[in-house]
Formats: sequence, C-alpha cells, structure tokens
Amino acid sequence: MVYFLKMQNTNFFESFIENLFNGKFLKNFFLSQYTSFRCGGKVKYLIFPETIDEVKKIIEISKKYKKDFIFLGKGTNVLVSDNGFDGIVISSLKMKKKTIEENKIVCECGLEISEILNICIKNFLTGLEFLSGIPGTIGGAIKNNAGLKTKWISEKITYVEYLDVENLEIIKKERKDIYFDYRRSGFKNEFIWKVEFLLEMEKQEVIKKRIREYMKERIKKQPIGYSAGCIFKNPYPYYAGELIEKCGLKGYKIGDCHISEKHANFIINNGKAKSKDIYSLIEVIREKVKEKFNIDLELEINLIGDFQ
Repeated sequence: MVYFLKMQNTNFFESFIENLFNGKFLKNFFLSQYTSFRCGGKVKYLIFPETIDEVKKIIEISKKYKKDFIFLGKGTNVLVSDNGFDGIVISSLKMKKKTIEENKIVCECGLEISEILNICIKNFLTGLEFLSGIPGTIGGAIKNNAGLKTKWISEKITYVEYLDVENLEIIKKERKDIYFDYRRSGFKNEFIWKVEFLLEMEKQEVIKKRIREYMKERIKKQPIGYSAGCIFKNPYPYYAGELIEKCGLKGYKIGDCHISEKHANFIINNGKAKSKDIYSLIEVIREKVKEKFNIDLELEINLIGDFQ
C-alpha cells in the first residue's frame, strides 16, 4: 500500500512537471553530459526554468511531493556521485535576461561569464576582465565569490536579489549587507536570481586587451582537460597546490584520473574516470596534507549525491 501511494505521488508529480515545463524538462539524465568533470550518474529530473516564478513553482511542487532539489549553473564546480541524484536539478541556464544603463549591468544568474564579458565589450564597460577564462555562470560566481588573489566579483556588486527557499520570498540585499570572503559568500541554499554590477567606462580596445592578458595568464598556469578547477580552497597563508606538490602527489593516479603535473590543485579526468576515482584522489590528498602539515584542506568544489 505504501509502495502504491509512493508510485501514485510520483506519477502525479511527473504529470504536473511535464504539463508545466513542456520542452524544459528531462528525466533520468546523465549529469556526466552536464558537468565539466564529465562523470557522474543520472539525475531523476532536470528542469530548465526561464523565470523566477517558475523556480518558485518547482520548489513548491518539490516540497509538496517531498522531492530533494538542488540548483546548478554550468556544472563547472561540482562532482556528481556515480549513483547520481534521486531528486531534481533546477538549472539556471535559461535565465539570461539583462539590462544595461550607463555604467550599470543588471543580469540574471544564468548568464555565463564569457557572455557578460562580451556584453561589457559591446557597451564599453570595464571592471570584470579578471573573470576571463572562468567557465561558470554569474550565479555560481557570486556564490563562490569568484576572482583572483586580489580581485573579486563581490567588489563590483551593488546589490543581489535572491529567492529564500524556505518562505519563497524574493529578497534584495545591498553589497554591504552580504558576507563575502575568499572563495565564499553568505549564500548557502538560496537561489541567487539577479545582480547589479557597477562598472566604469572604457575603450573597447583596452577592455579586449585586458581580457587577452588575463586569459593568457590563466592558460599559462592552469592545466587543460576535464576538471572542475581548483579542488581545494587555499588555507591561508598557504596555497593548496603547493602543499599537495610538497607531498609528492603531482601525477598521482587512480583509475583514469590524475593529479595534474602542471597545477597540483587540479584533478584531471582523462576521459573514462568514475566519480569514485576522483573522490578517492581527494581523500588521498586530504590524508597526505593532514599527515605532513597538520592542515585540513577544505573543498572548493561541491559534492552532489552519495559518496560513502
């Protein structure tokens, strides 16, 4: 009887989703096709809302039918379990509305960083060039306070609008009221919806030159291949990559993945690695760094699903 009721609820849920999000809904989708690591199992439901009201509706339905849900941008900062995720992934990739007024850009979370840099070039706006080469979306960049050692996306923000998933209210916060720190922010489970950037006017040639210079530096320092960028946050005042290298772990392999010889804070999937292999490398790194330096490395990437 319990099984029958569960099946009935699932059927009602799927019918509702299919009717409401026709053409914006995928079932049993392999997240290995979605993420930059190119590994991981299936997600039960993948939905692409186009408005904040649609995001609200998905959350309402998820709560009603007791379905777990997560938010995902471009999938460049995550590792998905081989067992997948038996819930709902709410993708922001179709939420790309924007407005430009003088030296201000207001945009939604699904815009990719490369897209907003192109917008900046077309509108003679400077200030975000240091984000060049970061493959994610604006929403993810804000949540993780993306940037370099001395430049952060939070420095260019005037306000953020986000959806509180508990009460489904849209809240607007000024920059001064939002916690930002190295590779982190005060945002946890909220859905970051919209942001305003305050920039400066500049010639297109100057902006393009700066973008090329930042890209050149990023290419020089970062390895090529299927990865999720830096695996660990730098434990101030040290650098995670340096600690990993001093443990002699550059090139260390498990399965079809290895710790990069170019930058030890990168794990590269050579093409056929399983998520469990990458997670095993993460555990090896943590163990060796703890053993040698008594430092607990904190993940910069997010884990989705069960890794136990």
